Amino acid sequence: MKLKLTAAQIADLRAFLDHSEDAEKLTEREYVADLYDVARPISLDLVFLKDSVAVDGAAELLYDEEQQGWYMGARLEDAEEIASILEEAGAMRA
Repeated sequence: MKLKLTAAQIADLRAFLDHSEDAEKLTEREYVADLYDVARPISLDLVFLKDSVAVDGAAELLYDEEQQGWYMGARLEDAEEIASILEEAGAMRA
């Protein structure tokens, strides 16, 4: 799915991912990232295209107190919800 983002938001998102400890640049255009400091933590795989950003996969992150660790929950398939979570994380301007 593609995120409906402006050019400024795309630039913000790339800068955020480049500086995040919880993001990894896999190729020049693909990143995986975990966003923990939001109301609904998520893990996602983002691909920067010519003038847009595609989400190759996204899932909620759940914390297991007993195991003291994070695990993946339900898949996220709503582009607007993912964009909203990215905004909440400070990854881009609204």
